[in-house]
Amino acid sequence: MKLYFFLIIFILSITSCSQKELKKETIIKEPVKETVVNSENVSVGWSDKDTYTVMVVSDNLEKAKEKARHKIIQDIVKVRMMNESRFTDISKINSEFDKPMKNGKVISEKRVENGIEIYYQIQDVGLKEKFEKK
Repeated sequence: MKLYFFLIIFILSITSCSQKELKKETIIKEPVKETVVNSENVSVGWSDKDTYTVMVVSDNLEKAKEKARHKIIQDIVKVRMMNESRFTDISKINSEFDKPMKNGKVISEKRVENGIEIYYQIQDVGLKEKFEKK
């Protein structure tokens, strides 16, 4: 029980740190050319071992992209903690996934009642193995 409590506190502390890092990256980042496809054909999670997709809802497109990047970092930390990886340092994870995050793209964009819903996708060779790094 103490282990679960520790994991929850650890994840919360990591995610609060990662928000600050992602905001800095968003300001410096150049615009990415995006391809929008029909959201009915898009699925969340792994399309293949090199492609990972998340879905988020936010007020506007820039906030949605930032939220999607943050969600991906959260997913990486979660996977690594479940695998008992020793590579869970958020700053190292940010630098390790810098290239796929910079090349990430919105593959679907839809207006919803709460704002905008996007599917955000990152790709890199061996991405799944990087997620599961022990």
